[in-house]
Amino acid sequence: MTKKEVVMGFDTSNYTTSVALMNIDGSSLASKRVLLSTPKGQKGLRQSDALFQHVKVLPAIMQELTSSLKNTVVKAIGASVAPRPVAESYMPVFLAGESIARSMSSLLGVPFYSFSHQEGHIAAGLWSANVDYTDFFCSLHLSGGTTELLEVTPHRNTGYNIDILGNTNDISIGQLIDRVGVRLGCDFPSGPQLEKLALEWTDSLITIPSGVKGLELNLSGPETFLYRIVDDYRNASRLARSMFVFLGETIALWINNHHALKPMPMLLIVGGVAANSIFRETLTKKLNPEIKLIYADPQHCSDNALGISHLTLRQFLYNKDE
Repeated sequence: MTKKEVVMGFDTSNYTTSVALMNIDGSSLASKRVLLSTPKGQKGLRQSDALFQHVKVLPAIMQELTSSLKNTVVKAIGASVAPRPVAESYMPVFLAGESIARSMSSLLGVPFYSFSHQEGHIAAGLWSANVDYTDFFCSLHLSGGTTELLEVTPHRNTGYNIDILGNTNDISIGQLIDRVGVRLGCDFPSGPQLEKLALEWTDSLITIPSGVKGLELNLSGPETFLYRIVDDYRNASRLARSMFVFLGETIALWINNHHALKPMPMLLIVGGVAANSIFRETLTKKLNPEIKLIYADPQHCSDNALGISHLTLRQFLYNKDE
């Protein structure tokens, strides 16, 4: 029996442990993702606690992938080793995935490739949308720790050159959602629970003060407003839907202001917040129709190693052809 050639990717971010296998033809073979545990009432994890959880959960993930690895030959292994593809970018959590990836690379005698977590998000978004974009484009990365408008230039071999065109001056969209969610009694991260609540409401919405002034985006003001009403507010569904609609309108206005000064050929939306259906619907309606808008598939918006495995495959095939 001929063995299938595959590559493997690892991503150990702030809140998710993820391993993925990709066939040499670019199709997904297997993927396993585990959300790290955050104590009730807390709004995040310390790096040391997250790293410890990654180390504990990785053996179980590898055990679950054992059956998928039968009759395969691993040709290359990749991992996210930093948040962004710049020299000073560093977080200890990525050491967990990098360590096991490098160890397996040495053991199997196959190449190891390192990437950034942000590159993995972008690659997963393009892969899930079945888009192979080789020219300059823009990407909006929305997650628990990041709200960034990015200028992205694909490298000839693999990975991306990424420059920040704009970001929040204070907290990220994901932080706003999670802080309000925890205040309402939801688990952390709170996005999925709040979306379920929000989908129950179809009536009038709460007016939330804008956080956009030209190219500036500030969310601490809206956070203060929501905090002021959340403790005494009985209708969590109305509050949740109002927040997601507000965020969609806010980001659309912010992007439109940037587009007016520097037109965007294409905008790829990635990150966990991008999976929210209400946010997507609102953003799509309000965004300038001149912008070609592409969303990552909802199941691939959140942190995952599939983008890392796709980048690993591209790097392996490029090196093979050289």
